[in-house]
Amino acid sequence: MNKIQTVTLLFLLQLASVFAVLPERMIAASSGGHWIAVTILFAVELLLLWLYLKALSLFPGKTVVEICIGAWGKWGTRLAVIPLLVFLMLDLILLAYYQSIEIKTVLLQQTPIAATSVLFVFLCLYGAWKGLAVIIRASIGWFFLFMPFVLFSVLISIKNFKFHYMFPLWSGSMSFLFHPDFYVGTVIFAGFLFLGMTSSETRIGFGKAAGAVGFSFVFALFSVYIPLLLFGQETAIHLQYPLLLASDTIDMEWVVFDWLPSFYVVSSSALGILKVSVLLWMFVSLLHRLFMPKANSRWILSFACVILYLSCQLIPNIGVLNSYLYLNSYFCLYATIVFPILVFLAAQRRRKKVSA
Repeated sequence: MNKIQTVTLLFLLQLASVFAVLPERMIAASSGGHWIAVTILFAVELLLLWLYLKALSLFPGKTVVEICIGAWGKWGTRLAVIPLLVFLMLDLILLAYYQSIEIKTVLLQQTPIAATSVLFVFLCLYGAWKGLAVIIRASIGWFFLFMPFVLFSVLISIKNFKFHYMFPLWSGSMSFLFHPDFYVGTVIFAGFLFLGMTSSETRIGFGKAAGAVGFSFVFALFSVYIPLLLFGQETAIHLQYPLLLASDTIDMEWVVFDWLPSFYVVSSSALGILKVSVLLWMFVSLLHRLFMPKANSRWILSFACVILYLSCQLIPNIGVLNSYLYLNSYFCLYATIVFPILVFLAAQRRRKKVSA
């Protein structure tokens, strides 16, 4: 396990969120100048990432839980972590359902969602069972195995671009700031939270982490503008899977799959498994450390996966999924904005205690 692997995992987690959430939400949130909304999201993430890593750098070898316990005690830390746990569970359910539906729609049309979701959840269970250290080490192989699929699926439709759909480039009203879809997009911030739960040997500096975020920013712009340049704002805003459908605008007889969106589904599903595995590990680790220290962590993981699978079956359709996404955005804002700030304040408070 080394820092290159940790940076790679951070980038892949960012990419998983970008593909699952960003295109549809940014197109819905803004009628023009979509790059502004994306840039603001990533600028805010860089600020929060700096605060988060700054807090961790003050106490090498300590996790965010240990830092918070040192500042506020166990009960104060539990209160701070409860909304984060709610966010993690809701995000797990929504992402697992989204990926299962995508697999069913493109690859396994005749297969019921109960079957595709059980396969998806089982693979995520296996990843979380192995632990974060194994996931981090596997991230390099994951990168080289699936990034060619990602690049191919994202860039395959470039020859059909209509560049006049890019305009207007500037939206002076900033109306997207008042649109709920913009705040659903803050789920991309969740990718860096795992950094506070790794050992000091795998900690990375702000520069390396910012490089991973910056690289994912380029993909975020591609993910939003590719559907826009193909379909235009008036059409793209009504599409459920805009980036997926963008890859279906090209007909290549030499391709190994009959339908080009298969490339996109294979790559995005692999990234989804990676992200859900990490979020599951985080959820179980926090639950075990703060609320159930005497329970076996693998039993907690198994029970969480059963809940995850059953919850996926209770979502009737994609419309209900969207309503849950809006609900989860409130917990997401806490988990990805308030919680890193609280960790920074806890580190400052604990440092003053140590100095005194």
